[in-house]
Amino acid sequence: MGPACRLCPLLIGGLPFPQAASGAALRPQRRRTRFFGGHSERGGTARESVRPGVGLKRRRHHHRQHHLYRHGRRRRRRRQTLTAPVIMSVSEMFITLQGVLTADQDIREEIRKVVQTLEQTAREILTVLQGVHQGSGFQDIPKKCQKAREHFGTVKTQLASLKNKFPADQYYRFHEHWRFVLQRLVFLAAFVVYLETETLVTREAVTEILGIEADRERGFHLDIEDYLSGVLTLASELSRLAVNSVTAGDYSRPLRISAFINELDSGFRLLNLKNDSLRKRYDGLKYDVKKIEEVVYDLSIRGLNKEATGGEK
Repeated sequence: MGPACRLCPLLIGGLPFPQAASGAALRPQRRRTRFFGGHSERGGTARESVRPGVGLKRRRHHHRQHHLYRHGRRRRRRRQTLTAPVIMSVSEMFITLQGVLTADQDIREEIRKVVQTLEQTAREILTVLQGVHQGSGFQDIPKKCQKAREHFGTVKTQLASLKNKFPADQYYRFHEHWRFVLQRLVFLAAFVVYLETETLVTREAVTEILGIEADRERGFHLDIEDYLSGVLTLASELSRLAVNSVTAGDYSRPLRISAFINELDSGFRLLNLKNDSLRKRYDGLKYDVKKIEEVVYDLSIRGLNKEATGGEK
């Protein structure tokens, strides 16, 4: 065999002679064939051109597998980085939790102190307004309303102090502490406005009297449910006022109260209230309507309602 024959295995394998001399593998390597439109780069054989586009599909498949593999590795690395556990002992963990609980309890304690002062002021306003139920109280209604409005100036100062006791974005977290006293203040403001004008106070007017916001985006505000609860308390107070006004000889006032309560009841019927505390409070409104209707009925069978309407004319 001549020199050319001895180099045949190297030529068949496609390896240059220096690589073979340095210890590279002498077995023949398969030459890759690229397909373009069904024809191979080498010209194609009968077996290679049977399925056109096979090489393109294979390249796309391998490219997709390689992309998923690399993307999966990156995702696993990112997940390992984000979920790396912080080494902390059990005692250190509970000490941290105790610090959070202590800070929360301090905030709640400060809120309770301010709420107690608000409740005291609300009781003072209610004591002033309760005088209208007495016989001589109907003549002093303007004076009593003016005195009640002076107390509302103190309420503004106390509510301004309450705003600074907790973060502005955590209103509903501590809402339970001042919800009931705020509803009572809404009732007292509505009662004062009714005694002055015999109309229903708006939510915006209540927020102006109390010195708070009507829009929840601005921080400490008057919730709609708190406003409606205060209005329902007003209906109960007016039913009592209707009875006491008859005792005081004011026969026209129950008729005006009846018209106001019936209009108020019609307004609440437009609301789609769920089965909650506000719904239960609204269910009591029908008893107030019934109580006032009984007073008006007693006036009508005695002919006192005609006397009242004649006196108004």
